[in-house]
Amino acid sequence: MTQTDRPSPIQSCPLCGSDNACQPARTGSFDGDCWCKQMVVDAEVLQRIPDAARDTACLCQRCASGEAE
Repeated sequence: MTQTDRPSPIQSCPLCGSDNACQPARTGSFDGDCWCKQMVVDAEVLQRIPDAARDTACLCQRCASGEAE
C-alpha cells in the first residue's frame, strides 16, 4: 500500500474481502505496530490485486502470505 499522511480506513482485504487486521486502518495513524511490518509480500500476490483496488487497502494475512487461492 502506498504510504501517505493518513492510512486508508478500509479494513477489508481487496482480494478476499475479509478483515485485514490493519492497525493503521483501525487507529487512523501509522504510529504503532502492525502484522504487515514483519512480512514480505510476494510480487505474484500483489499482481492479483485488481487495478481498481490497488493502493486502497491492505491485504489480510492469509492473502498476503499466499495461502489464499
